[in-house]
Amino acid sequence: MKKKLLLNWVYYPPVGHAVEALKLAKGYSLANKNLDVYLLLNANTPTELADACSWIKKTYSISTEEVFKDGEKAKCLQKIPKNWDYISSDNRAGRLIKGNDRVELVKTQEVLQKIFVARNSSILPVVHNPKITLSIPTKAKTFAKKFKHRGPTIAIMLGGAKGLRQSPSIEMWLKICLALEQAIPNLKIYFMGITKSDHHRTFTKDFTLDDVNYLIKHLKNAESAYNIGLWNQIALIKKCDIFLSPHTGFAFLAFLVDAPWLEIATCRWPLYFLNDVPFYSVLPKCNSYPSLDDRTKECDRLLREGKRVACVADDLIEKKIPEIVKGAKLLLDKSFTYNKAIKLHLRKIRKDYDVHRFPSFGAKKDENK
Repeated sequence: MKKKLLLNWVYYPPVGHAVEALKLAKGYSLANKNLDVYLLLNANTPTELADACSWIKKTYSISTEEVFKDGEKAKCLQKIPKNWDYISSDNRAGRLIKGNDRVELVKTQEVLQKIFVARNSSILPVVHNPKITLSIPTKAKTFAKKFKHRGPTIAIMLGGAKGLRQSPSIEMWLKICLALEQAIPNLKIYFMGITKSDHHRTFTKDFTLDDVNYLIKHLKNAESAYNIGLWNQIALIKKCDIFLSPHTGFAFLAFLVDAPWLEIATCRWPLYFLNDVPFYSVLPKCNSYPSLDDRTKECDRLLREGKRVACVADDLIEKKIPEIVKGAKLLLDKSFTYNKAIKLHLRKIRKDYDVHRFPSFGAKKDENK
């Protein structure tokens, strides 16, 4: 009989955190052949992604609102076994701070840590950074077929959960898209996002359908793919040559369907999730980047005050447009491999940034390939 691992990855709702769990679950599955992996996720994140992962036995949706209100008696906890062979938790769960982090998340993790018990305290082996691929539902693949274009294609998400505070303005997006159109013959652009929250999930904040239509009106060949559903968006991203966006956890999904990511990097977080897929990061000229959890940094202060971070100011983004175009051309070149992308990225951060604030990416391993 297989042993059972409970992976506790109940954290903030943005999709990137769910994707982290999918990759870690695969790492445990590969390293332990006699192990079934069960997953706990925040109910406000796209838990259905785990259904596309054959290496995950079952996923339990945890409502932090329910647990905050009802504690151990929360309905979402009642059908989950309390005893497991092994338990592995997101290490951020132990660093949540009352008065800083959301109270319902802090309370939920306190309850989860209390009620679930592991028979074994030993640390399981894990394969680090395994490549994972999402199995896209047939219905979504069929839907994506209606998006037809013979030529280069770019899917663009204008902003993430923080909206304009960490994204280029719509005026700068137009300049970016016009530059891409001019540099890449026969380019087709798809704008994707969601205009309102679904079951408390994150959405494309501050960028409306009016904004999208404004861009489409001024571009040669662009189309809206807003509000088409998560799996349909993922299927469309898979068909595209590039996914372009500011730093957002949603972009991690592009890697899971082998779509290269062209990242307009902003504070607070650097690119840290990789999946053996080419990428290019347009890094900001900013003394705070990446600010991470450092509350003394200017960018962190601006975000806490509800203001835009300095690195997305129009004048600074406009100066980055030539590099955005350069990154797009590199990613359209099939000879620009993941290993070349890693080497280029490491050269850039070693030249201009504090490398200790970035993930290692397994640099030694990749540079020797």
